[in-house]
Amino acid sequence: MRIPQATLDKIFAHGSECYPEEACGLLSGPEEGDALSGFHPLENELGRLHARDPSRFPRGAREGYYLDPLAFLKLQQALEAEGQRVKVIYHTHPDVGAYFSEEDRQQAAWAEGPLYPGMVYLVCGVKGGRPDGAILAVYNESTKDFDVDEVLPAGCGSLGKMGSQPSVSPSSR
Repeated sequence: MRIPQATLDKIFAHGSECYPEEACGLLSGPEEGDALSGFHPLENELGRLHARDPSRFPRGAREGYYLDPLAFLKLQQALEAEGQRVKVIYHTHPDVGAYFSEEDRQQAAWAEGPLYPGMVYLVCGVKGGRPDGAILAVYNESTKDFDVDEVLPAGCGSLGKMGSQPSVSPSSR
């Protein structure tokens, strides 16, 4: 899978727009293959949920994100009707860097495995409203955990493939 630089730029712009809260959304593409063609920023519902019920939702939109399941489902259905699918869930981390947190892991997997099999997670750091790195996380069936790799500047392909798009390299985490 390759993350087009233009798509990363849109995600960082979305993150800057939402800063100091987390931004979130989805990336889509043709049903087959790894190509990405759709950018779908969504509302981070966590701030609203926290304000309504802080005991059930103790974190606010600065510390987390919550995608509206109905908005996700509607988009998924519309994409499927066009031969497309959701391939990436993205969110930003304000002022703490790009990493796949324990909370991110818990939200992305059940005890039996990934919540969305085959889904890639993209986390982009936004520091002071500016880009601050990015990582990709993919569930590994062998280890029953997520493999996390850093997205590098343009010049290589994602997930270890050489090309002209931003890439990931083995993580030193």
